[in-house]
Amino acid sequence: MQQATVKKSNQQQCPNCGADMVFSPQKGHLYCSHCGSVEEIERSYEVRERDFVEMENVPTWQQSSVAAYRCSNCGAQTIMSATTIATTCPFCDSAVVVDSAALDSVRPDTVIPFENSIQDAQRAILHWRKRRVFAPPKFKKSLNVDSVKGTYLPVWTFDCDTSTSYSGTLGKRCTRTVRRNGKTYTETYIRWFPVSGTIRQIFDDLFVNGSNSVPQSQVDKLHPFPQSKYVVYDDKYLAGYVADNYSIQPQQAFKTAQATMRSVIERAIMAQHFADVKGTLNLSTTYLSRSFKYLMLPLYVTATKYKNKVFNNYVSGVAADNVKKIKVSGKAPVCWWKVLLTVIAGAAAALGVAYLFVNS
Repeated sequence: MQQATVKKSNQQQCPNCGADMVFSPQKGHLYCSHCGSVEEIERSYEVRERDFVEMENVPTWQQSSVAAYRCSNCGAQTIMSATTIATTCPFCDSAVVVDSAALDSVRPDTVIPFENSIQDAQRAILHWRKRRVFAPPKFKKSLNVDSVKGTYLPVWTFDCDTSTSYSGTLGKRCTRTVRRNGKTYTETYIRWFPVSGTIRQIFDDLFVNGSNSVPQSQVDKLHPFPQSKYVVYDDKYLAGYVADNYSIQPQQAFKTAQATMRSVIERAIMAQHFADVKGTLNLSTTYLSRSFKYLMLPLYVTATKYKNKVFNNYVSGVAADNVKKIKVSGKAPVCWWKVLLTVIAGAAAALGVAYLFVNS
C-alpha cells in the first residue's frame, strides 16, 4: 500500500463555532466545550465477525480521518483524530512524531465506547494509590493523575468451531491402604488408562491482546468488557482520545488463541474421562470455521516517572456503580523499609502473644 498523507479533518469540528469537539462518555455523543453544541452519534450494534479470507481486504486507517504518531522513546504507535494536537505518549509521557506508515494498518471494526469520564479515572487512581501501603511516599506523591489519557487498546477476538481427534493416556489419582512392617499406611497412586475419541468445542470471543504496550496480566485485571457494549466502530468515538495501534499481527494473535484453545480442549477431554493427570495426549484439531474481530477496549492510562523508571496505571473505561468498583491495575515500587518494619512489628506481636500464653 502507498503511505497516506496526514491531513486535517473537519469531521470533529463544531458546526456552530468551529472549535474541536470531543466524545463525551457521560452523554454518549460529541460535545463542544466552547459553545456547548452537541452532535449525536448513531450507534450501531450490528457488529459482525469477519472470515479469515477477508484479512487481505479489510479497511485500513487510511480510510479514516485520523493521524498516526510514533513515540520517540518506547516506540508505541498511536492513532488520534486528525484535529487533535499530538503531545505526549500515553504509555511513557515522551514526545511523539508523525508516522504515516501506521495508517496502512487494519482499522478496527468494533469498539466499546468510553463510559467513565477522565475525572472518574483520576479519582479511581487516587483511591488505588491510598491502598499501596508499601509504596514509597515520594512515589505516591508523584503519581501523575494529570497525565491520564483516554486510550483505546487493540484486541483481536476469535470465534472458532473446532473438532478434535485425540488419543493417549490419562491418569486418575487414587488412594489405597497398605501394610508395611506391621503398620497400616494410606498412599496415593495414579491409575493410568488409555483414551481416544473426538470432541467438539465452540469458542466465542477469545481475547488476544493486540499490543505490547500493555501487559496481558494488567488487561486481565480490568475485565469484564461485556459483548452487550460492542458497537460498530466510528471515527467519532476517537475524538479527544487516542488509539494504541496493534503491534501483534492477526496471524500471530491467532497462534496465541490456538494455544489457549488447545489448553481448553485438553481440560475438556480430561473432564470427560474424569481424569486428574495428563499423560501422553495427542490432539489433531480441525477448525471447521474461524472468524475474527478487531476490537478497541476503552482504558485510561497514566505514566508516572520514578527513579528513571515509568510506572503505568490502567483504568477500565467501562462504567461501574462507584469509584471503588472501577477496575484499576498497575504496579508500584516497593519501599523495603516499610516491609521490614511490618515484619518486625508482626514478629514482635507474635512474641508478645507467645509470652502471654506461656505466662498464663
